[in-house]
Amino acid sequence: MPTTSSYNNGEITQRARIADATFAGRVGGNQEFIASPDNISLLERQPDAAPLRSLTASFNLDNFADGDIWRMALLEGLGSMLLIFLLGGPAIGLTTLDQSLFAKTLYASLTSWFALSIFTFCLGPVSGGHINPSITLATFFAGLCTFPRAVLYIAAQSIGAIIAAFLLKLGVGGDNYFEAGLIPGCTVDTTMVSVGQMFTLEFMFGLTAIFMAFGVGLDPRQGKIYGPAFGPVLVGITLGLVTLCSAIIRPGYTGASLNPARCLGLMTAKYELENHWVHWVAQLAATSLNGMLYHTAPPWRKEDPLLSQVANYLSRYIHLHKRRNERQAPLHHE
Repeated sequence: MPTTSSYNNGEITQRARIADATFAGRVGGNQEFIASPDNISLLERQPDAAPLRSLTASFNLDNFADGDIWRMALLEGLGSMLLIFLLGGPAIGLTTLDQSLFAKTLYASLTSWFALSIFTFCLGPVSGGHINPSITLATFFAGLCTFPRAVLYIAAQSIGAIIAAFLLKLGVGGDNYFEAGLIPGCTVDTTMVSVGQMFTLEFMFGLTAIFMAFGVGLDPRQGKIYGPAFGPVLVGITLGLVTLCSAIIRPGYTGASLNPARCLGLMTAKYELENHWVHWVAQLAATSLNGMLYHTAPPWRKEDPLLSQVANYLSRYIHLHKRRNERQAPLHHE
């Protein structure tokens, strides 16, 4: 076991070296825990220990054989199971309470904020603290997570959510498991909300949540403001805010899923998967668009990003076209 030395009352003591996950996609870390470019051995084994620089590195299937990634995926699955079980209980209770919609939504938003922030703090050092396929997909499209890691994380998160849902159903009893029929944040009243409307709402709320989560939890430029210590709290606030806004937007819509694994688990235990594909497809579209925007103006590149290159090209084209017209103007006048 690797050790480090420290002095205690004039004596040298040995202690185990802290095993901190080096991962560019660590939520809340704002890329403060990435590998040095000189650490070739680590980057060959785990290319996403630093922001990825090529698609080849991202799709290196040899990373499936990395035991550390499997261990991190296992912890992601455990975290997903515990989180879904913890928040699934209040979701069941809220459907039976005789309270206003706003009061229920506010309670759900606050519990989501606290739970997500604490779980991100807990799992950030060991797996990156994703606990959500949407976050994993977003980091993959942004070049902060390899394809093998994304596959293993999403599989583990989904399995953990399904296990949590069935344990929750076993604990409360099948008759009491979302007895009203609707699962907040997952199912909708199809007589009031069409599939197209559901997809639009899921896409926009998902994109908003991912955009804000990246801004406060994965942008290295935030290190100058609050560093990695406050990032998980802000990530929890963003998801709680979107939960609050989406749940009261219209009758029949119970709020944005934001976490397709959660809906997969809770809906599977209910044996009701109608329109569940929307949760995945909408998040896939939202995270891929966020990835395109991220690559347009990446925070970790010194050279001009794609958007600046396009703007400079258009500016030069307009300038040349204007000069050409100015040269031709006297000829037409004569």
